[in-house]
Amino acid sequence: MDDAEKREIKIEKVLSILREKKVVKFQINALTRNGRDELMEIFSSIFINFGLNMEYMFNIYSAIVEVIFNAVKANAKFILFQEMIKSRIAGNIKDEEMDDVLQTIFREEPLREFMVRYIPQDLLKKKTQNLLRVDEYFRLKKGVSQEEKENLVHYRTKMQERHINIEFKIILDDNDLIFSILNDSPVLKKDMERILHSREVHAMLADSGHSGDFFSPENLDQTESAGMGIAMADEVFYELKLNPFDYFTIETSKGQTKSMLHFPGVNA
Repeated sequence: MDDAEKREIKIEKVLSILREKKVVKFQINALTRNGRDELMEIFSSIFINFGLNMEYMFNIYSAIVEVIFNAVKANAKFILFQEMIKSRIAGNIKDEEMDDVLQTIFREEPLREFMVRYIPQDLLKKKTQNLLRVDEYFRLKKGVSQEEKENLVHYRTKMQERHINIEFKIILDDNDLIFSILNDSPVLKKDMERILHSREVHAMLADSGHSGDFFSPENLDQTESAGMGIAMADEVFYELKLNPFDYFTIETSKGQTKSMLHFPGVNA
């Protein structure tokens, strides 16, 4: 059975579950080019088989891809953040106590936020970007060095050990299409404040009929975690004449972050 046949069977299974239960769930750990292509095929099949308005499909697909990639990046960043904290405190904590101490730090928001000041954010950003690049190259069977491969194996092992995943749900509710993206990493307080500020600036521009100007150099916040993926998703809602603050929510609690995107009236 070739890849095309496997993909066709997978898509038919997704459609069958949606017909029966109105909700289908996926576990995602990465979003490669092949993964994006497969997701597009799933979206296309859902819109065709459930009689949804194809006019909305690409915009909705684009928004979901941005939010999923945001979750992938957030999980990678959180694992690297944990490893950098571990290196920072290693000389002061016994090896047998390290895991318990780390769990306490990352479970309790005040401790987690306190430790942020000891991690150079530019270095964390660079490490996150490099890790995602190596992961993409490795999945596509492109060349990676032995050191990069070893670092990637270490990262994937930590993801499994710490149960860091992304749960993606597609929900059909009467005339509405709803998506839920739950990732097992929190949004740090400063990052959430930055995201909210960016969304508010974007909203002000949208109110004046110039939402696209948000992506111009004078308005764009180049800071890591300023919410570029979220801004791209917000722009989709503006293009659909919907207020993203009403239909796109982001909440972080108990070490998890949940994004909900609600698209009303998508029936043809």
